[in-house]
Amino acid sequence: MRRLALDPEQRERRCRKTKRASAFSNFFFIEWPEGTKDANDFLRSDGATDLRDKVIHAPMPWPVDGLFRMSDLPDPPPMTVWHLGFDGCWNDRCNIAAGTLSVVTGHPGMGKTTLWTQLWYQIIAQYGLVACIASFETRPKPHLRRQLRTLHARRLEGTLDPPEIAAADRWIEDHYLFLQHPERRPTLQWLLMNAEVAVRRNGAKILQIDPWNRLEGSRERDESETDYIGRCLRELYSFAVDLDCHVQIIAHPAKAGDGYRRSDPPELEHIHGSKHWDNMVDQGFVVHRPRLFNDAGKCEYYAELHHKKARFEELGYATKLGLEFQYDCGRYATCNLQTKKPKQQALASEDE
Repeated sequence: MRRLALDPEQRERRCRKTKRASAFSNFFFIEWPEGTKDANDFLRSDGATDLRDKVIHAPMPWPVDGLFRMSDLPDPPPMTVWHLGFDGCWNDRCNIAAGTLSVVTGHPGMGKTTLWTQLWYQIIAQYGLVACIASFETRPKPHLRRQLRTLHARRLEGTLDPPEIAAADRWIEDHYLFLQHPERRPTLQWLLMNAEVAVRRNGAKILQIDPWNRLEGSRERDESETDYIGRCLRELYSFAVDLDCHVQIIAHPAKAGDGYRRSDPPELEHIHGSKHWDNMVDQGFVVHRPRLFNDAGKCEYYAELHHKKARFEELGYATKLGLEFQYDCGRYATCNLQTKKPKQQALASEDE
C-alpha cells in the first residue's frame, strides 16, 4: 500500500482534489510529536530508523463522517417512557415515549380524537407535561375544552359548578397549547416552526397533529405522493428526536374498498398516500369499534385500541386492548376484549 506523509497544508490540498468519498478508504495519517511539523522534522530529530518504523506501524485511518465503531458512539440518555394511565396489563403492553413518532388511524366516527384526548390527558396529568395540539377538525373551543373539563372533574361539563369549571380551566391553561393558523391553511413548515417555539419556550413534550389531511400539501414538482409523505415523516421524526418530544399524527385511512371493508379495522398501510405510514413510524395505533349500534339501533360503546407496531421494546408490543365508553361520565374505561364477531348487516349501511 502506498503511503504519503504530508504536512497539514498538503493534506488539505489533497483532500480538496479528492471528489469521491470512497477515495478516503485508502487515506491514512500520522500524528507527529508535539513540535514536529512533518516527516523531515522527525527525520532530523529521531533519525531514519525511527521514521521508517513510524511510517510502517503508526499510520491511522483517515476519519470518515458517519462511520463508527461501537465504542465511538455516544451512549444515548435513557428513553423517557410514559404509561397511558390505565392500570393492569396496559403498562407492559403499550407505552409512549419522548423522542419517537407515532401514527393513529381508524375509520371516521370511531373515536380516534376522543380516545387519544383522554390518553394524552392521563399522561399529562400523571407526569406534569405540556402538550401542543394542532387540532384542525375538532375545535379547541368548545369541543376539546368540554372534554378536558369533563376529564379533569370526572363529571360531565354540564353538571359542573363555576368553581369546578374555573379549576379545570386553570389546569388546561397550564398544560395545553393549541396551534391555529390565521387563514386555516397550515403547512408542515408553519406547524414545525410554531411547535418548536412551544417546545423551547413552554416546555411542550407532546405534539399532536389531528388530522394529517388538513395540512396544506407542499409537494415539489415531479415529487410523487409517497416520496412527499416520506420526506414529511423524516422531518417530523427529526423534530421528535432533536427536541426530545413525542410527535403523533392522526391520519385517515383510504376509503373502504381499497383492499378492505369498512367493518374491518384498517391497517397502517391503508392510510391514504403511502406505505411509509407503516414502515417509517416508531409506533402505530388503530382505534376501532366493531359495532356502531346494536340490533335495536342503540349506540354501542365498546371500542378497541390496536397497538399495531412498536419499534422499541420500551414501547411494548403488538397487542389489542378493550375499552368501554362510559357515557354518564364522558370517559373510557378498560374492559375485557369482546370475542363475538360483529354482525355485518349492522354495518352494511356504513360500507362505501
